Amino acid sequence: MKNRLWVIVMAGLLSYGWNFWGTSIYFLDEAKNAQCAAEMLETRGFFVPRFNGQFHDKPVLQYVFMMGAYQLFGINSFSARLFSVLFGVLMLIVVFQFVKKLLGEKVAFYAALILAASLQMSWQFRMAAPDPYLLFLLTLGMLSFFYGYQTHKSTYLYVFYLCIGLGFVTKGPIAYALPGLSVVVFLLLNRDFSWQRIVSLRAFEGIVLSLALGLPWYVGTGLATNWEWPEYFFITHNISRYTNTFEGHHGFPFDGVVIVIAALLPLSVFLPQAFFVGWKERKQQPFLLFSISVFIAVIGFFFFSQTVLPSYPAPCMPFVAVLLGYFLVKLEEESGWQRFKPVFNAVVYMVISIALPVAAWIAFHKVPELKQLSPGYSLVFVIASLGGVLGLWFIHQKKMSSAFYSYTASFVVLLMLVFQFPIPALDRLNPVTNSLALIESYNKPIVHYRRINPAYVFNLHRIVPDLHNEEELDDFIREHGSVIVISAEKEWREVKRTDMKQVFEGRYLFEPPKAIVMIKE
Repeated sequence: MKNRLWVIVMAGLLSYGWNFWGTSIYFLDEAKNAQCAAEMLETRGFFVPRFNGQFHDKPVLQYVFMMGAYQLFGINSFSARLFSVLFGVLMLIVVFQFVKKLLGEKVAFYAALILAASLQMSWQFRMAAPDPYLLFLLTLGMLSFFYGYQTHKSTYLYVFYLCIGLGFVTKGPIAYALPGLSVVVFLLLNRDFSWQRIVSLRAFEGIVLSLALGLPWYVGTGLATNWEWPEYFFITHNISRYTNTFEGHHGFPFDGVVIVIAALLPLSVFLPQAFFVGWKERKQQPFLLFSISVFIAVIGFFFFSQTVLPSYPAPCMPFVAVLLGYFLVKLEEESGWQRFKPVFNAVVYMVISIALPVAAWIAFHKVPELKQLSPGYSLVFVIASLGGVLGLWFIHQKKMSSAFYSYTASFVVLLMLVFQFPIPALDRLNPVTNSLALIESYNKPIVHYRRINPAYVFNLHRIVPDLHNEEELDDFIREHGSVIVISAEKEWREVKRTDMKQVFEGRYLFEPPKAIVMIKE
């Protein structure tokens, strides 16, 4: 058992942690979160999250860990992402330990490795964002709930409610919505939904406990801002985000299912059979029913959301990985092999794996941002093809465990190569990185005009005033004289000034506008 646990830890560190510091803080949410923690640390204002001096829309827990890392290692990408990686590895350990008790060690081992080999999990657990913390807490909480439910041990139920309370100060009401809905779906499907059952689950004491843990911070923030931040957070960034498309992230009803399938490649090609077996054996193994319930609850919740991001369905993925792990172990049995004939699934994945380097090669020739990189980077995806071909060969030889290791090992190696070579190379092309030295060399006051790029604020380690019109720009120039203005080409077209010259131009990665830097000598 210890050897398997160490394999999981190493797989998690390699997949989630390999070169996680090797790219700049560039993406919008990462930059806002990382800078918010830096501003909170500087001002010691722990009740009001602020980015660039303005309200930021995420609660406090992630900033606590970021600030701790900043104090130890400085304000940089390593510190901002460090605890995201660590919580990812902890999630794998939690999945392994709980599932081992519930379904056996081999199922637990397979489920944890499936998560370690997931591209989305690897990406998500290296981001300076609240999602890694929330995902860990929801996974620990829901596993604790089921274990407490099955063993009648109240301690585990209280762990469930504590996780909800901490999740509440990580990302808000979603920490109540997803676990609560998952439990309700499970109890209904298990025909165990009753007043007596709710009481036995310590629901009322648990809600009080979770609120006692999470609510004081919101109250403190409300008192500190005359209740403006809670209104901004709960109304604008929760209700409005669910009922309206936010920041261009339009959701479609079945986005969640597609995201789960893509996120859990290469083993997601076995999902239809895994769900079938899970449902078929739900009475003998109630945890399979609980895993299906979590999937239904999470996908059902976001089915109606008008805003969907790839990270939204992530809370159900550990439980989908459990279904896959259970099915794969069953597949190693002779009866399971004869019943499900997995060769077809293996062929499907082999075709996908061979298509990956081909698609990457085309992308490196067609996508404007990628055309600047060497097409040779597409060759790293051949690792997936090798895993796909080997997997098919092993399955043809009826060696399911060897096929499984071929799939997962090839994807872990692929992830390491992707985060070592093409991603850092692409990151070096972003205009923020390329213009920072130039901007700092002028040693002048800096402002944004209209379109603010959060990455500039974090990487310059200062608040950058955001000006909205030419009158504000004129006032700033009169006050400071010589200034640097960062804007987008589209926004600057309307400005009629002949006393400023452009000193930099660069295209934002995968976004239409160009970044420009102007100077008033």
